[in-house]
Amino acid sequence: MEPLIIECSLNEQVTKAQNPHVPISQDELVADALACAAAGASILHFHARDPDGDGLLHPGTEFYRGVMREIRQTNPDVLLYPTYGASPTPEERFSHLVALAEDPEIRLDFATIDPGAVNYGDFNWREEDASKKSLGWDFVLSVSHTEVEYFFEVAREHGIRFSYTVRELGHVRHVLAYREMGWANDPLFFKVTLSENHAWGIAPSEEAIRILTEAIIPSQVAYRWMTYVEGECHAALSRFAVEQGGHVRTGIGDNPLFEGECLTNVEQIERIVAMADHSGRSIADPKTTREMLMTNPS
Repeated sequence: MEPLIIECSLNEQVTKAQNPHVPISQDELVADALACAAAGASILHFHARDPDGDGLLHPGTEFYRGVMREIRQTNPDVLLYPTYGASPTPEERFSHLVALAEDPEIRLDFATIDPGAVNYGDFNWREEDASKKSLGWDFVLSVSHTEVEYFFEVAREHGIRFSYTVRELGHVRHVLAYREMGWANDPLFFKVTLSENHAWGIAPSEEAIRILTEAIIPSQVAYRWMTYVEGECHAALSRFAVEQGGHVRTGIGDNPLFEGECLTNVEQIERIVAMADHSGRSIADPKTTREMLMTNPS
């Protein structure tokens, strides 16, 4: 099997109450990112957050710029990318990607796109008392075809490679349609996103991964897949990905607890590296990861 690409989600919207190790400030993010890269993560993702609260800074250009510049001073190779929120126009929505790609001290060359829409409300449905079950954070994540097309234009102009974060079968079909239209090039890189904490998509399982990949993607299409799993099954499905030739996203941002333990991001990465070692699979460094993103699987 080809080397394992490990992506680490450093923080997302996780709070210190959920995991005290989550990095939120710029200094915390720089230190944690460098440690995660040294531990084996070739791709690092984080959210620009309000240090005094849980709010997302969007577009957060200067926050991202400050963190990424510091990381680049020590580690010029690891792949870094931000998130994005909603904006009135595609140009505004992805303005920070352009700014970071054009910054000579950063030269952003990786990103992700969510090719469609999903009702992202989370459910507090693990309470023992059924009367306490409730709807938590509630919003619709939506990326129109027009916004995706603009994202592709930005990516082509600035040499940005990217993953497709797919949560529904329709998202995969969208990407395949973009490919047929000539918008998207091989190899495709699917981030198969499954969650025990939400009701969108397919409930996490090995079969769900197969449904979102080999069951719907034609055999002639060159692609790779990575698991992005939220919930108690994260470790088990990460192990499945390692053993089956997929790739793995891990990190506090997706799962404050890893197999019930309150680990650091580095410790989560070390668990994935141990799985790879057990399977006799090497870890992709940033150079290898970039090469793989440009070449079809053998």
